[in-house]
Amino acid sequence: MNPKKDNGANREEGVLVAETDRMDYIGQNFDSSSVTKPSAMCKYVVGVFNKRTGKLRLHDTRLFHMKPKLPGELSEEKESVKKDLSFVEKNDMLTSAFGSSRKRKAMESRLKNQIEGDALDAAVGAAVDQALSVPDIDYKLAPTKSQETASAVPPFNKDADRPQDVYQLHDIISPAEFEALHHVAKTFTDVSKKTLAEWSKTEMYPSYILKHLSVLPVQEEARSRKARCLLYMYYLMKLHSLRAADLKRNDPLPDEIPEVVRKKLLNMYTLQGGRGRKLIRCMPIRLKDKLVSYILVLGLIIDEFNMELSVLQKDIKVGQQKMFNHLRALGCRLHSQKASAGSGKTDIRFASLTTPLTFPEIRAKKQKERR
Repeated sequence: MNPKKDNGANREEGVLVAETDRMDYIGQNFDSSSVTKPSAMCKYVVGVFNKRTGKLRLHDTRLFHMKPKLPGELSEEKESVKKDLSFVEKNDMLTSAFGSSRKRKAMESRLKNQIEGDALDAAVGAAVDQALSVPDIDYKLAPTKSQETASAVPPFNKDADRPQDVYQLHDIISPAEFEALHHVAKTFTDVSKKTLAEWSKTEMYPSYILKHLSVLPVQEEARSRKARCLLYMYYLMKLHSLRAADLKRNDPLPDEIPEVVRKKLLNMYTLQGGRGRKLIRCMPIRLKDKLVSYILVLGLIIDEFNMELSVLQKDIKVGQQKMFNHLRALGCRLHSQKASAGSGKTDIRFASLTTPLTFPEIRAKKQKERR
């Protein structure tokens, strides 16, 4: 008990607990809300009756107001915490205690999917820091449509006189990567018809890759060059097909990829951010569009700038209109040819790169006023 001055007199504050078989009682002598307050003019005593001797002894005491203590009653600290809860939190407590099974499941699902503001701010801050650290990209506030499109297009020569001078292979596959692919690409250069048939049966590689492997050049240098381009195309398509859960793995790409190629692909087309030891990798829409553009340009180089679209479109699973928009942004012209298909004819779409280059004009849409 701690002494406390009250109107010039020392008074000790205390809490008294009484236990019986049926009920527990608790009281205190400093409760300002009590109906009866102790008076300084009165002396309080308690009598203890001795049944054996038949005598009653009086002892000085203080006045306590005893109240029954119900089972499960919250302590003062818990009561204060409960008062600080919001309406939603109190409602969740009621639902947890008395709600139906359906309401409890809905509440648990909502709490499970709830993201704390601090965690969200930290994740966003990490992603922004990582994005700003990526080189060769000019980050500005509110980029225009033309700026977004230009950032996804590989370097090109707008004054080129020939299609083969517009996009250069070394801008898609760096010299270091091209050299690193020499040994790995022997799997393609030395492929036999039997092995190619097995790959087609098991769908080991995309249809676009298998189609071009069946018509590789005979000349050694040209064969090696096209095989390396096809292998790099496979790596790009493999990266494009990865899901968000796949990107979270430490090494989402195939093991046989040379290290210089692996680092280039992950640094160029993905972002990595997070707090502490755990880093999360992702591929924003902007970088995925950039990856599609590089796949299409490499396809144009492989097909000598006149590319049939149906097989590649199915492999990378891109909608037709979106693919057309990418090709127009690259300066391609779209055309179709009639081909026999069973009892009838069908249109086969082609994309060709011709000079002088023509790019679509981006027109600003007038926003309608909402009334």
